[in-house]
Amino acid sequence: MITFIIGGIKSGKSRFALKEAESTGSINLCYIATARAVDKEMQERIERHKKERDSGWITIEEPLNLVEAIMKIPENSSVVIDCLTTWLTNLMIEVYDYQKFIDSFIDLLKKIKENIHIFIVANEVGLGIIPESELGRKFIDISGTVNQKVMDICDRAYLIIAGKALRIK
Repeated sequence: MITFIIGGIKSGKSRFALKEAESTGSINLCYIATARAVDKEMQERIERHKKERDSGWITIEEPLNLVEAIMKIPENSSVVIDCLTTWLTNLMIEVYDYQKFIDSFIDLLKKIKENIHIFIVANEVGLGIIPESELGRKFIDISGTVNQKVMDICDRAYLIIAGKALRIK
């Protein structure tokens, strides 16, 4: 079961994903964190996110290889991937062959077993202005395309607006 949770920045996506994952009754609760503490502000964000999870959560810090991280998840688990947008940023900044990583991730999602629940958090990037820089436009294009691919294969999807969820699939 794959649930896609998309919305604006600070809309409540992560909190919603955690709550939904906890409600599945899975034996294992896993949180795959894609963010890196590159500065003080990001360190503070990461700490706030950690405080939202109780000690029952297993945290896997994986900023690049989501496929490898997911492959380690035991059966009968609920997994929150937070967040797809940050993961794409990491791939682009580190000059990885991001398309290879994206294709592998999408292929893996298509093969997910029924006894693993995956909750994918992502930022909606298509509601703002067109970025001024070439890198910004490339990022928006890639993020929008990946979001569409995840939406196509997910079982359920929610748009989070100001802390409220609207089921869209």
